[in-house]
Amino acid sequence: MDNVNPNEKSQGADAKSGETGCEGGGHAIEHLHEAEHDLEKALEKQRDAAQEIAKAEVEIKEAIREEEQEHARQFAVEVLYDGVKKKFEVRIEETVKQLLDKAIAAFGPLPNPHTLSLYKDGKELADTSTIKQAGIKPHDVLLLRPSTVKGGA
Repeated sequence: MDNVNPNEKSQGADAKSGETGCEGGGHAIEHLHEAEHDLEKALEKQRDAAQEIAKAEVEIKEAIREEEQEHARQFAVEVLYDGVKKKFEVRIEETVKQLLDKAIAAFGPLPNPHTLSLYKDGKELADTSTIKQAGIKPHDVLLLRPSTVKGGA
């Protein structure tokens, strides 16, 4: 192989084919425009792919969060009493009464604590239900207030 500059070879090929420098330059410009067009298409595909990846990542994170909420064995909830919120860690197998006792102790001393209950979405939760049975989910906010059922002296 000759030690010839590649540019010189192409110029020589153009000369052999009978093309002048201007015609060869026009051909090169056409190739350049085609290459730019192809590059623009590729960049557009890359942007589309990046958007699809970002969307998929968001969907994956959401699915993981939902899965964790559905299958969490231990998680945090908040109990609201007299305008004050406190966080509590609960396990799905513990009873509402166990959480109620923790809440009363955390907010205490309270008047007539034996008459208090926990509420979710306006419904009083049965003390004997488990956290899972009561439908309590991670990050739920429960209300601590007087029971409509419990009485006391």
